[in-house]
Amino acid sequence: MMAEPELEIITLVENLAYRQGTKGEHGLSFLLRTPGRQILFDTGQSDLLLANARKLDINLAEVDAVVISHGHYDHVGGLKAFFGVNSHAPVYIKPAAFDSKFSRSAGQLRPTGISPELLKTFSERFLFVDETIELVPELYIIPTIESHYPFEQSSSNLLVEREGQLIPDDFSDELFLAFEHPEGLTILSGCSHLGILNICQTAMVITGNPKIRALIGGTHLKGASTGRIEQTLEAFDELSVAQFGLCHCTGLGPYMEFVQKYGDIVRYAYVGTMFRPYGIET
Repeated sequence: MMAEPELEIITLVENLAYRQGTKGEHGLSFLLRTPGRQILFDTGQSDLLLANARKLDINLAEVDAVVISHGHYDHVGGLKAFFGVNSHAPVYIKPAAFDSKFSRSAGQLRPTGISPELLKTFSERFLFVDETIELVPELYIIPTIESHYPFEQSSSNLLVEREGQLIPDDFSDELFLAFEHPEGLTILSGCSHLGILNICQTAMVITGNPKIRALIGGTHLKGASTGRIEQTLEAFDELSVAQFGLCHCTGLGPYMEFVQKYGDIVRYAYVGTMFRPYGIET
């Protein structure tokens, strides 16, 4: 009998879909499987999560917990639909994710946050995170992202309402996942608004593990300056990353820059993509 993988990650929602019967949307959701446990990381922006899960033969009723990376609609919008098929999984989230969020990136102010009704209707499902939690053995929710790379700055077009005023979003609601393993960390990020390199360094400092086996998720490099992308690639030369699974807000241009520099260790994590970082070939 083939051994169960220590960690398996499947993309359920992403901007692009190539597998027959699946669809894409501007959003992100991953299913993580560890022995005996299933964790949903983000939910996309709509009920597409349910349809893609069915096409991929995934039963969302069996999910044990949900983790939300931050409070933008394209990561939390599928929660209400998820609650309709799963009556028990708690949702780990930072309190600031429920702040009113906006974007002016398209030249017009538009809301981008969580519907306030979601918290009112499903308040018993939410567990607020303010410190590092070992969710399952070796899988950590890390809610504090330290600044190690000053050039990683979040967009001034993304805003949050505080005390009745719109100010640049500090993304105090952002968190990420890290799976600790002797072969290296697996890091999952939703959008990396606070910087993908800052996330990597924070994970290595907190776990004490200097190696990264897999880095999966969005890096928010779409629309970044050429200088920012070059600095990011140069900084990754100093890190030990064995595999990249990039997607969503990374942008296709920056993704191709990673491919040109790092070759076959870079994959695009479109809907249906599976990663098994340890022991079993992907």
